[in-house]
Amino acid sequence: MTSNPPKTADELREAFLSYFEGHDHLRMPSASLIPAADPTLLLINSGMAQFKPYFSGEKEPPHPRVTTSQKCFRTTDIEEVGDDTHLTMFEMLGNFSFGNYFKKEACAWALDLLTNKFGLDPERLYYTVYTTDDEAENIWKELGIPADRIYRFGHEDNWWGPAGDEGVCGPSSEINYYRGSLDDVPAVDDPIRNGEWGPNYHDDFVELYNLVFTQFYRDLDGNDTVLPAKNIDTGMGFERMLAVLQGAPNVYETDAFRPIIAHVEQLSGKEWGQDTETDRAIRVVAEHSRSASFLIGDGVIPGNSGRGYVLRRLIRRGMLFGRELGVDTTMLSVVAKTVSDHMGHAYPELVGNYEFIKDVLEQEENSFSRTLEFGALVLAGMIHYRSENPDAAERIKDGKSLKTPAGDDGKSVGTRLAIAELERLVEAGNSDDIDEWRNIVSGTEAFVLYDTYGYPVEVTEEVAGEAELSVDRTGFEFAMETQRERGRAAGGFGGNADSTRVYEELGVEDTPFVGYETLVSETSIVAIVKDGQPVDSASEGDEVELILGETPFYAARGGQVGDTGSVVGEGVEISITDTLAPYGHVNVHYGTVTSGSLTKGAQVTATVDGDRRERIRRNHTATHLIHAALREIVGSHVRQAGSVVDPDRLRFDFTNMQALTRDQIKAVQDRVNEKIRLNRDVEVHWSTYGEAVEEGALAFFGDTYDNEVRTIKIDAPWSYELCGGTHMDHTGGIGTFVITSETGIGSGMRRLEAITGVASEEAIFERFGALDDIASKFRVPVSDASDRVDALANDLAQARKQVEQLEEQLLQASVGGGGANGSSNSFDIEVDGTSIHVEVSEVPASNVGALRKTGDHLKNQIGKGVVVLGSVIDGRPMVVVMATDDTVKAGVHSGNVARAIASRMGGGGGGSPAVAQAGGKNADQLQDALGATEEIIRESLNGGAGS
Repeated sequence: MTSNPPKTADELREAFLSYFEGHDHLRMPSASLIPAADPTLLLINSGMAQFKPYFSGEKEPPHPRVTTSQKCFRTTDIEEVGDDTHLTMFEMLGNFSFGNYFKKEACAWALDLLTNKFGLDPERLYYTVYTTDDEAENIWKELGIPADRIYRFGHEDNWWGPAGDEGVCGPSSEINYYRGSLDDVPAVDDPIRNGEWGPNYHDDFVELYNLVFTQFYRDLDGNDTVLPAKNIDTGMGFERMLAVLQGAPNVYETDAFRPIIAHVEQLSGKEWGQDTETDRAIRVVAEHSRSASFLIGDGVIPGNSGRGYVLRRLIRRGMLFGRELGVDTTMLSVVAKTVSDHMGHAYPELVGNYEFIKDVLEQEENSFSRTLEFGALVLAGMIHYRSENPDAAERIKDGKSLKTPAGDDGKSVGTRLAIAELERLVEAGNSDDIDEWRNIVSGTEAFVLYDTYGYPVEVTEEVAGEAELSVDRTGFEFAMETQRERGRAAGGFGGNADSTRVYEELGVEDTPFVGYETLVSETSIVAIVKDGQPVDSASEGDEVELILGETPFYAARGGQVGDTGSVVGEGVEISITDTLAPYGHVNVHYGTVTSGSLTKGAQVTATVDGDRRERIRRNHTATHLIHAALREIVGSHVRQAGSVVDPDRLRFDFTNMQALTRDQIKAVQDRVNEKIRLNRDVEVHWSTYGEAVEEGALAFFGDTYDNEVRTIKIDAPWSYELCGGTHMDHTGGIGTFVITSETGIGSGMRRLEAITGVASEEAIFERFGALDDIASKFRVPVSDASDRVDALANDLAQARKQVEQLEEQLLQASVGGGGANGSSNSFDIEVDGTSIHVEVSEVPASNVGALRKTGDHLKNQIGKGVVVLGSVIDGRPMVVVMATDDTVKAGVHSGNVARAIASRMGGGGGGSPAVAQAGGKNADQLQDALGATEEIIRESLNGGAGS
């Protein structure tokens, strides 16, 4: 047993990695939490996820043996965080073999590592194997493990895979640690060992290390075939192992979390270990601060779907528990500093992107604080509508429609939700539920409050209880579980293999790419696919997918579009319209047979459209320059979040919370053009992934990398990226670079679009031409054109102001005494002995603003009463209704009156009791609608249909 086992988190991580390095494993850095080129994963959720193409045989690994400390994230555990065991973000220590060593070595090294390197007591280690895996059990016995400490389990516990409907799979063996007293270990012949005591049975056992032996391939019929190259995939829970090594009762008591928890204690003034609820809240804030920092550091931005929604849930849940601790100000963004300081040496992105992480958290926390306040108003709207409308269900049953407020305020939103729930119950026809609607906030409503507005269900219950309402907690939990199921579906392995199976079945493993060196290749037709099926020939007019023996065509990946061109053979020509790589390194050429007929095995000449490729090369190299310039000028937190490189333009998406200023855009453009003018070499090198990343190459997005990786250097280390795309030899060939737009595409996501080469020259010529044209029209030099435009704009503004003033004077003169169209009307209505004066006029207003100002003028003139004005504006009838304070007190509601008038013109609208606006569809109905004003107001005052 070792005399110096690891004692801290850093020592544990290093001890594991260095141990396997000593056994010829390549130490690889953790992959980003955002999966590279794997649409089946929401976030990296296991140590093996980044190696999926190596296990499947699609790509060659950088080394047959690899070891990593991989950051992982599991979305299904968010709601459980706060107990002793669950985490969302965790580290997974792993060692992997791609067709190299197998069970014997994996088991021997695992035992040696745990006992001799980590110093664990062998008497506390227990082992599980798959129910039929005699080989694994015999290996453990040969290593000296007593038979009574080896347990057998079935698929649920000791089998992995396949990831989808078919694929690699195999048994596993888990090493568990017994945390109880050795005095309590039952005797070997004690019946309690048979299904009641041991790993997977008893709470005193914790799983430390899982060794997966992927040795089979399972087909769609469920048949397992032994793989020619067997793999090893292991995972050791870093935080769990640390808790065992440090003798801590849970992961939060280890040095992986203690500094973060201490910061939460300091901010909240609450002490850890005083009571269960406080401890839970402190754990949640600490864990979610840590997890959110890692997600943002890898480029995830809060949003309403996918990864962004996961991050938003984390932040909001952390804030809610922070409020339980009495902290109403931003908290997670403050704790993020400790996360960066504590873990940044192991994960440098936490340091390099700290300012960005802090800004994202601050903005989201501030935004959510406002959302919480809005949620309280929404709940108030739900409760108020129920208390004020006890007969709402009867009105629906009688065929009457309920008046639904159109406002965006919280109370209106809550009212609409309450009405929607009642309408759903009436449609379902359950009378008991309909009767209970008055007294219960439904599970659906409670879930919307929680999910959309972050309003805790416990607070919903408390507020509803004060109004003598209960909350359907069962319905709420059902909605929550439905959401979790969606999260599990999005977060797990999956995918449909049908789209790639046709290429796998062809037996083609690689299409050698010669397009870096040449645009023309003498090659052969290896396979033809038509209508999704392999065929031996194709004729004129057929749409086909071709696989060539070798190809100069670049297949779309990493943002660069696929090449186009032609494939020509004896008596046949195929127009290639796209090139893709749907499976591994197999390039598929999509096109149409334009003449002749094609047969499998035919010799052909493949030719890429050279002019198009050249324009693509310019834009791709410019994309690298943009990336480097943004990181230099805006900040190192900028991370590529996608790109499109085509012949006509380039698009670069990146993370940044604010829009770029005009000066920043100019600085980026100037910096790129400077590199172009300097005509820097575009250096292409081949290296290993580990060496390239260690040297500083950026590999944020794109493919999972092969043994050898291609790097592009431009004034390295200024621009140094892993990239398989096609590039210029020198930056000068790009020509002029022009940024055409910078826009937001979501919270924290920006998009630059730019052009290069001939496209930029043409754009510059067009803009100069437009400026010359403007100057010519004004008969001034180009240098004076801007001043002349400003002067004209000022003249127009003055003229518009004068027109508006004249229009107001004319309109004000026209109301109250005849009206422009002879449609003015005035009358008095008696209400409880009080006379209400009403003025109704149709006026020729050009816009709604003028109509409202005229209404204000007339209301001031009459002093007391109601003003109703109508006008046809841009072909549509518009109405404004205004009431003085005393008439509002008498029962006049301008919003209801306006809505009723508009209904007679096929329109709608509304507003407050004092002022309202409405519009219709048919201008011919305006006069009649205005003529009905007296009837409408009388009905509203009498509580009739207009109310």
